[in-house]
Amino acid sequence: MNILIADDHAMIRNALAFMINAQPDMKVVGDAADGSEVFLKAEQLPIDILLMDISMPPGENGLQTTRRLKEAHPDIKVIVL
Repeated sequence: MNILIADDHAMIRNALAFMINAQPDMKVVGDAADGSEVFLKAEQLPIDILLMDISMPPGENGLQTTRRLKEAHPDIKVIVL
């Protein structure tokens, strides 16, 4: 599984990536600090699952980003944190 982590806290992204990459069938292919970065990475990387922080920085929150992402990439599964 190729996973993208979206969270505005670098320490959270790093901790999640460490735990996920320790699994033999999972790989973090990227991370994003805000909604616009999520869309950029979704266009560039092969993503199966997105771990989405629900409370992203000012502007577009995690739920709004998830809605837009699912419209553009319905095949990506989203897990909201």
